[in-house]
Amino acid sequence: MSNWKYKRFFEILPGAIAWVVIISPLFLAYYAPRFLAIVLLFYVTFWLVRTFFMSYRLILGYKNYRKDTKIDWFAKLKQLPPDKSYKDIWHLVIVPTYKEDIAILEHSIQSVYQSNYPMDKVVYVLAIEERAKEQAEPYGKILTEKYKDKVADYLVIMHPKDMPNEIIGKGPNITYSGKIMLEYFKKKNIPLDNVIVTNMDADHRMDKNYLPCLTYLYLTDPDPIHKSFQPLPMFFNNIWDVPMPMRLIAMGSSFWQLIVATRPSRLRNFSAQAQSMAALEMTDFWSKQSVVEDGHQFWRSYYRFNGDHDVVPLYTPIYQDAILAGDMKSTIKEQYLQKRRWSWGVSDIPYVMEHTIKDKKIHWIDRWSNALILWESHVSWSTASIILATASWYPLVLNGSFKETVMAFYFPFIYRRILYIAWIGMIVTLTISTLLVPPYRGKKPIRRIFLDWILTPIVMPITSIAFSAIPALESQTRLMLGKYLEFRVTIKSTKRTSIESELAQ
Repeated sequence: MSNWKYKRFFEILPGAIAWVVIISPLFLAYYAPRFLAIVLLFYVTFWLVRTFFMSYRLILGYKNYRKDTKIDWFAKLKQLPPDKSYKDIWHLVIVPTYKEDIAILEHSIQSVYQSNYPMDKVVYVLAIEERAKEQAEPYGKILTEKYKDKVADYLVIMHPKDMPNEIIGKGPNITYSGKIMLEYFKKKNIPLDNVIVTNMDADHRMDKNYLPCLTYLYLTDPDPIHKSFQPLPMFFNNIWDVPMPMRLIAMGSSFWQLIVATRPSRLRNFSAQAQSMAALEMTDFWSKQSVVEDGHQFWRSYYRFNGDHDVVPLYTPIYQDAILAGDMKSTIKEQYLQKRRWSWGVSDIPYVMEHTIKDKKIHWIDRWSNALILWESHVSWSTASIILATASWYPLVLNGSFKETVMAFYFPFIYRRILYIAWIGMIVTLTISTLLVPPYRGKKPIRRIFLDWILTPIVMPITSIAFSAIPALESQTRLMLGKYLEFRVTIKSTKRTSIESELAQ
């Protein structure tokens, strides 16, 4: 771990900034209400413009998704010249598990061998934990016997518990398996730059075109070693089984990834991702100290290669679970805890700032712009929805004299009208949501979709604060106070009507 003397300062700063942003409108409302009103009008206008840009990019992302899902990627692979033959490429799929039900694990391996891609160069690794040995070993034996002939090789690798310099989490597990598989391919004399490694969670399902699409983009990239390949995470596995608020959150998470996929310069590793074995060897695989090893892997690769690292978007999905954990209370809790873990990516800021200041081999514009993007995203995450929802009331409630001014008369009217215009972005989101969601028992559930359209304007502001801003603010406050987050596996339900509907078609 880093002993950089400014590390603690940059752990404190994000949370401190977030709290200043949230609290300062209260003071300004009392001492300088006119100034606050002007600032808020500029702020909401900024978000209005940003909403239009995001809506445009969501439409663009949807068009790219529709275009790419219609492509026969395997046919395109066959058309490549002999020096770029897919027959030279091996795929390694690493799936870590900790107490997931065997039915969930089976959905994962089934999605791999049902891919539109030959399985004679696909190796599947189930990365189990010694901490769950009593359950993991029997599951591993059952699945090995059942699926060992479906792929080129099926391996179960157990990660020992209590290894030095490791947190309890996903990163140490997949790194342990990755290093074993590194020797596996070396013994077979397979060039490491011919091995593409995909790591995905136990609930993830590959789209049938993921492997051929990934292979094609890898082979046609002029420098694939310095790339990560990011498929679209779509939380559709059980989208019609979860309560409406969780469905709204899952769709929002899917759409955000669709938006950032249209801006590769801002795209970062999230959840399932792929890199070459050669690149992973050079970066010493994934972090064994980070709770958010997926996003952190971008920064480890970016600094290891002196800025020569980019993320390539794939508009081919890897499907994931929306949150469902039995009763409503447990589901709400799991949703909050998942968002808190995602927002723990704020813990990357000290690491990024250390390298931004020290790594002179990267052009200063490149390294500082990347750092500022990280700062802005986390501060906005924890503050924007709270400010937009509450701050406009402060001058009117906290300062009696302001109510008598002309500005007080016009301010709420203008502020609300700007927010109403921003709802156009919600209409775009709901339209694409209707087009994207999978069927329920073989057909689109029109009644549920209609209710979602009606309820979203009411539910969305609440979920934005309760399941986005507040967990992000908690993460930043924890980091500020030195109360570091520990890794926690999200509970996954075996109920997946959307999967069964898709498989039945």
